[in-house]
Amino acid sequence: MRVVLDTNVLVSALLFGGKPSRIVELAKDGLIELVVSLFILTEFEEKLKSKFGYTTRGAREAGADIEVISRLIHPKSRIHAIERKDSDNRILECAVDAGAQALVTGNMKDLRPLGSFQGVEILTPAEFLARYSFKDA
Repeated sequence: MRVVLDTNVLVSALLFGGKPSRIVELAKDGLIELVVSLFILTEFEEKLKSKFGYTTRGAREAGADIEVISRLIHPKSRIHAIERKDSDNRILECAVDAGAQALVTGNMKDLRPLGSFQGVEILTPAEFLARYSFKDA
């Protein structure tokens, strides 16, 4: 099963544990295929530096840790489904071009209300774990 985690879910997995961290562990264990784009990795590293005080080196190492357990793709699609925040469209592009079954997000304002997009289910971390029977993962 191919899964895209939005940037905030990746940050939460790294810094706060809980359900987002469980999903990353599923990827480490080979139970799901985590897919990222260069945009997602770059945004992840930038957020670690700007909001959480990471050094450039520390942020790059965290990004490399995600990349090593993921498949990196280079989306060709250009999606304009969300007007308010164009970066969310870059996340959708990754999910659609990867053929992901799920996009996991904590974005309740823009992404989650879509429900699904071009065949990709958009779920919160809790919904993803429950829907795919990973409750005890």
